[in-house]
Amino acid sequence: MIEQSLKSIGLTDGEIKIYLALLEIGSSSIGNIIKKSKISGSKTYEVLDRLIQKGLVNFVIKNGVKYFEASSPNKILDYLNEKEKQIEEEKTTIQKIIPELLLKQNSSSKSEVKVFTGFEGLKTANEDIINSLKKGEEWLSMGLTEQPENWENYFNKRQLERAKKGIIHKHLLNEKYKSLYHKRKKLPHTEFRFLQKDFEMPTSTEIYSNKIIIFILIKENPMAIMVESQEVSKSFRKYFKHMWKTAKR
Repeated sequence: MIEQSLKSIGLTDGEIKIYLALLEIGSSSIGNIIKKSKISGSKTYEVLDRLIQKGLVNFVIKNGVKYFEASSPNKILDYLNEKEKQIEEEKTTIQKIIPELLLKQNSSSKSEVKVFTGFEGLKTANEDIINSLKKGEEWLSMGLTEQPENWENYFNKRQLERAKKGIIHKHLLNEKYKSLYHKRKKLPHTEFRFLQKDFEMPTSTEIYSNKIIIFILIKENPMAIMVESQEVSKSFRKYFKHMWKTAKR
């Protein structure tokens, strides 16, 4: 119990053994400390120096011989107070440089992949698009031939929120999927162009900000794969713009 408590405040096994040995034997020369603590001579001097620095051990010299003595156990509280003060100073120092560290992180090139599963996962991925974009920014979609009706109803409702925020949505949609077009065509900031009927796919690729999401809309095992990468997003954006130019109005 005692050893574990002392260890929890940062004392090493060697420091604990020597400190407890000195509490028991009182003022002592190095030889007796080695015998009691069972720590090697060279190591004992090193550990004693650390305990002295922490204020937990002091010494006197008698007839040219160093005698070491454990400080009062109350000094442990002084040690903790000093340690707490040091931590507070370190926290203040770190708080000052956090803005600079965040700038470095934000300017670095990121590439991250996340996978969302199930319909709840699809909803989470879709919310990231709406929450990430601001008024006047673009959300580019391509693909999709059909999806279950309850999914369509949910995503149509979220499109109302998207339009209200002023996010521009351009969708390259399969010609077969006219029901989605008719339900969304009157929404503000919404444009459609059409892919050929034989260009069928159960997926939709969403391009926004520095991310892309591929929605795999298979009822039994729906999934969304998000890639966060400036380079990947840029290349998909170029591909979309080329397809947009050649698609049917």
